Amino acid sequence: MAKIVAVSNTPMAPTGYGTQIAQLGLRALAAGHDFSVAANYGAPVNMEWNGIKIYAEGLLKYANDSGPENIALAAREPGAFGLTLFDVWTGVADAWHELPLVCWVPVDHSPVPRRVAEWCIKGGNKYIVAMSKNGEQLLLEAGVPRDRLTYIPHAIDRSIWNADVKPVRDLLRVPEGAHLTIITAMNKGKRKSFPEMLTAWVRLAQTHEDAYLYLHTDKWGHMDGINLIPLLKALGAPEDRIRWVNSVQMRAGVPAEMVASLMRSADVLLLASRSEGFGLPVIEAQAVGTPVIVTDHTAQPELVRDHGHIVKGQLHWEDFHEAFSKIPNVDAIYFALLANYADTKRGKINRTALAATMDEYDADKVYADKWEPLFQSIQSGKIRLGVGQTEIANRAQRRAKK
Repeated sequence: MAKIVAVSNTPMAPTGYGTQIAQLGLRALAAGHDFSVAANYGAPVNMEWNGIKIYAEGLLKYANDSGPENIALAAREPGAFGLTLFDVWTGVADAWHELPLVCWVPVDHSPVPRRVAEWCIKGGNKYIVAMSKNGEQLLLEAGVPRDRLTYIPHAIDRSIWNADVKPVRDLLRVPEGAHLTIITAMNKGKRKSFPEMLTAWVRLAQTHEDAYLYLHTDKWGHMDGINLIPLLKALGAPEDRIRWVNSVQMRAGVPAEMVASLMRSADVLLLASRSEGFGLPVIEAQAVGTPVIVTDHTAQPELVRDHGHIVKGQLHWEDFHEAFSKIPNVDAIYFALLANYADTKRGKINRTALAATMDEYDADKVYADKWEPLFQSIQSGKIRLGVGQTEIANRAQRRAKK
């Protein structure tokens, strides 16, 4: 069986990457693999979680020291390799490119940002896993070889995310007959389009007195985000119809079962981001029967099923990434909210049928159909990783001579 060192968020971190590492790690352990995590977030010291060894974060940002070091130690054993799940443009250490790596890569701009494409191709030793079909196509166009690339989506635990989840409107103090929009997104930078989404929702609320909003995010923008309080005040938002998550509890980690109930309580998830490498809340919402509104860009459209809306927007050049994101159109979001409001009032949304469309993202199915065959192909030598110890030594000598 394989020895795998994942570099990403800790499996207990309340993040999308943490969720994916937890699901993948537990299934890999159950299949007999030696799965550990070299943390780039969430582990100040070495620890263990449900049998998964977790190595502490390093001194350099994005684990550019501890990540390669922990993989290199493991790679002394034949067949061992690293598995990365992070924005690969952050991997600036040369040591990454000398290691046997499987890289689960988000592509959240179009075309593939130069730094991402170069990282995926550099060294010629990595096997790239795109987390979206859109990302897979863009990586091919960027020059990643077909035989070094596959697609494996993010996944959800269907024992938690399913049509039987019970709503908690009483906890939210939202009347049963009211229309509830939920926004669950990290308030970091401008990527999540809070100004556009909130402007559109306020327009709905001004003409529909039973329109409510639940915000599962940091209201103050502490992580280089946007202070949403003055924004909502400037928009004239009805404060009495807006509900917030407890920020302290959110940072500590709201249990997935509770988040599922919150999603089920809503009539629509609004997540019209400027860019998404995947967009995990989109499949989580639909898995409990709640329709979604997303932007027509990157990975988002491929996730949308029945009763969902894909809104147009304006391409926006991101100088750092040297690629485009897309700013969603406020009018388009507003009309999508109106359409969902009408469908909800007319009883047109079949939540059970919508939830069933997410079966393809079941974590057990994704592991059995995608991950385990990949691990077996690596172990059998069908897929070869790494540049070999001789080449690593040669590179070290060349660096020493500079």
